[in-house]
Amino acid sequence: MKNIAVIVVNWNGKKYLKDCFDSLQNQTYKNFKVFFVDNGSEDDSVDFIKEKYLETNLPSVDIFQLKKNTGFCFGYNTGIKKALEDEDTKYVVVLNNDTKLDEKYIEELRSCAERHPEAGSIQPKVLKYFEKNKVDCAGIRIARDGTAHNRGYSKDEKEYKEEKEIFGANGTASLFTRRALEKTALPGHNYFDNDHFVFYEDVDLAWRMKNAGFKTYFCPDALAYHVHSGTAGKASLMKAYYLHRNYFFTVFKNYPCGKLAKTLFWRFLSYLRLVANVFGKKKRETEFVKGQSKIKVVLVILKAWGSVVWNLPSLAKKRKFIRRNIHEIQA
Repeated sequence: MKNIAVIVVNWNGKKYLKDCFDSLQNQTYKNFKVFFVDNGSEDDSVDFIKEKYLETNLPSVDIFQLKKNTGFCFGYNTGIKKALEDEDTKYVVVLNNDTKLDEKYIEELRSCAERHPEAGSIQPKVLKYFEKNKVDCAGIRIARDGTAHNRGYSKDEKEYKEEKEIFGANGTASLFTRRALEKTALPGHNYFDNDHFVFYEDVDLAWRMKNAGFKTYFCPDALAYHVHSGTAGKASLMKAYYLHRNYFFTVFKNYPCGKLAKTLFWRFLSYLRLVANVFGKKKRETEFVKGQSKIKVVLVILKAWGSVVWNLPSLAKKRKFIRRNIHEIQA
């Protein structure tokens, strides 16, 4: 019986899969099953997994081939839904394809979850693949304007040694409990909101889990190494679009009215700084759109806002569902 399901979503990421699957194969804890969800890749990713790992001693692998790129959310939901059909599945690990894992990664995540039965999610210490002494992510940190940031990003990994409660788990390589996923899901087995497609889907889920009373713990002994934006790319207009759009999707669905008003005020000020920084060419605000013209950046943000307006009826329905069905749940 496999009580842990590992969901790997892939889109044209063949070049990363050897590191990812070799490190899964080398785990000290073996009682897990892998669900490989491919988003219509055109780089022979599926054939690579079939040839290299289906006949090895890697814990069993199920492959799901989707016809097109459905995004991280639908891909993860496909794997999670299938995994939870097995009543023995107690934990679900969502794993980016551009990761490499320490051999005790799953063992440490599981042990941390067992120590904290009130937890809905466990965040590993994710380090930069090319700078292994630097943190890529030690959880989700929320700024006063509601934007989400990688806790500890680029800091010395030695500063993050304490197992402690944090706001939420990042979607790179975290563990979620079956109970938390089932009790915070949106209608239609939407554990991660499909409408997000990619980005902020983990923040949205973290808010739902927090509002339902579940806790998240940082596990410093569970180590993963992440290329970071290996699939989406570090700088693209697509990334900028989804980040700006899905920020509003997240706060509109999850924030109480009073907090929402304050948060949007601070976000308005952030946008004023963004405009100044983009035209001043400051790196911090332009890294996602490096090399793009200013007018394209502006148009992408306006397009994101337009999508928010278009989706307001759907967001209102989800907000109502969350307030009625999730906020009342006691962990």
